[in-house]
Amino acid sequence: MRTLSFILLLASTNLWAQQTKEWVNSLENPEFPMFNQLKPENKLSDYLRFDLTNILDPASKFLGYIGKDYRRIHVNFNSINRSETIQNLYFVTGQTTVFKNTCDFEGTISIEQIREFKNMYFGVDNMYENDGIKAQGIAIGKYSFIENPEQQHVGTFEGIMTLWWYIDKDDNIKYYDLNNHSDRYKNNQYIGTWTEYGKSAPKICNWGEHRIPFSGDLDWGAGEFSVNPKYYEKGWEEFNRN
Repeated sequence: MRTLSFILLLASTNLWAQQTKEWVNSLENPEFPMFNQLKPENKLSDYLRFDLTNILDPASKFLGYIGKDYRRIHVNFNSINRSETIQNLYFVTGQTTVFKNTCDFEGTISIEQIREFKNMYFGVDNMYENDGIKAQGIAIGKYSFIENPEQQHVGTFEGIMTLWWYIDKDDNIKYYDLNNHSDRYKNNQYIGTWTEYGKSAPKICNWGEHRIPFSGDLDWGAGEFSVNPKYYEKGWEEFNRN
């Protein structure tokens, strides 16, 4: 698909190629096209006037997994700073934790596309219809994070990400939470891999807010994220309600 061809090209030789293609397809062919159908144009140049720092910073705790056994990974962003010279580039520092192993990382997020929705959503019973919302859509980018090589069990993260946003009546870009009542609400979705230093075999590693991309039978929640009990011992014990 031409509009997101850069993503498919990026994924063509990587472990996450199939899930990336599926993710792109889900964006281009949404389950609820009435509100989530994308316009074909890439509006990146029109939106470079906006600083995405505040909405790239998650509004809630990331949920994430690494590997085929859905081992939990905690991802925290400590700082996000926009490049002073490249308007679509953001520098990120943070930490990851898998079980008791915590690692520092730094890297970049490069916003490659800004796509607007054809039709806007104004909440349950159109509660935001008169708030003057000017536009809604998604930002699509690629990320590369590098863990501190002096720490243990470290490597590199790479992949694509998707961020939902809207423009308010005062021409400010805002974090999209207009449908946070929805059972399948999500934002800040990261799809990619982690590769340990000195090794060539990457592991799937995905994370996001409220939901995790391609979480298989890990997430069996209807109204909210809920963990399949067979994965509790993989770092998801806090979701054990018994």
